[in-house]
Amino acid sequence: MSIDLGNTRENFKSLQPDIVHLTSVVYFFQGCLGIVGIALPLFLRNMGFSVSKIAYFTSIMTVPWLFKIIYGSISDAYPIRGKRRKPYLLFYAVAASLGWLLLSCVPAKWWWLLLAALIAQLGFAGTDVVTDGIVVEHSDEKTTQIYQSIAWGARSVGALLTGVMGGYLAAHLPYRVIFAVMGCLPLIILIAVLNYQENVCKDLARRDGFLSSLVKSFKLLFTIRDLGLFCIILFISTLSGMFVVPLFFYLKETLGFSELFLGSLSSITWGGAIVGCFLYLKFLNHLPLKKALYLAFGIGVVSIISCLAIRSQLSSIMIYFMGGVLGYIGILPLMSTAAKLSHKTGVEGSLFAILMSVHNIGVSSSGILGGWLFKWVSIEQLILMSAAMTCAGFFVIARLKTVQ
Repeated sequence: MSIDLGNTRENFKSLQPDIVHLTSVVYFFQGCLGIVGIALPLFLRNMGFSVSKIAYFTSIMTVPWLFKIIYGSISDAYPIRGKRRKPYLLFYAVAASLGWLLLSCVPAKWWWLLLAALIAQLGFAGTDVVTDGIVVEHSDEKTTQIYQSIAWGARSVGALLTGVMGGYLAAHLPYRVIFAVMGCLPLIILIAVLNYQENVCKDLARRDGFLSSLVKSFKLLFTIRDLGLFCIILFISTLSGMFVVPLFFYLKETLGFSELFLGSLSSITWGGAIVGCFLYLKFLNHLPLKKALYLAFGIGVVSIISCLAIRSQLSSIMIYFMGGVLGYIGILPLMSTAAKLSHKTGVEGSLFAILMSVHNIGVSSSGILGGWLFKWVSIEQLILMSAAMTCAGFFVIARLKTVQ
């Protein structure tokens, strides 16, 4: 016991304070997007947009997250005045701030609002991937998990706090004022960036490596059978996103939940996710990956169908908490399988990033599909359709050969 404690203390001592500060601030403010989580869809609704059109909007605005590998690769390949990270972090932090500030003042027209939202999401996606690059550069076997724990913990704290806060603000402030408040928060990231001391790099020979890594990664996707199948699995796993926006407005407009309660549900979901993380690591981490994937899709279907039981505040609290628990238990096997399939390919980083982009494409596409279907079906039918389509994942998992 004392040896392990001593090793842990030594590992913490080896962390770089400016990296810890930067990582904590960036990921905390990613979690703080909950401040606008209630205000944005309600604002769009007040502007006269249909539920389907709001689903399109919130899905399309996540498009910048699909290209994270591009932002990271540009940062690697094209230093600015000899620095790969700091100038890009400054740019993306300003972009995130600018996007939300624009949302607070642009005309209430579809394209103006979407442009502002895309700029905001570009900023957050860029700060995410560049910060990841800094962590990778300055970590080793002893500190990697600690840095990742700091990042995930900071994001969780931000999401827990701002879920309830976002609901409260949506009930008491004009929506555009909330966007302006959100626009000020990324500016705090600038302080952490300015405190980060980056050395001038002398090795500029990464441009050819970037292109060759991308080419090899895409070749592997089309030549290795299990990688192609896993892309399908990742896409199917996101189909629960089909009914997220319609369910939000069902809770608000049909069940009459207040803004504060809707924000509280967001925080409750994140609380469940933290519990799910501990449960998985404690009891399920030993499962073979293929069985874990079956489990992930099984609990995913159960979690989707359980949404049919939401009829009151009490039932919604129970279902959202369990959704957070089950959702996190379900996502970990997918991430582990992605890491396993990327291992020893020679392009681990690029391939893993592409697989995560496939997942993000699924998230955006499912929201758009759900918004389109909601024009003709009820929320109950949409939930059942999502569950039925998610079941297709079982058949694809069965065809995996190298994942056992």
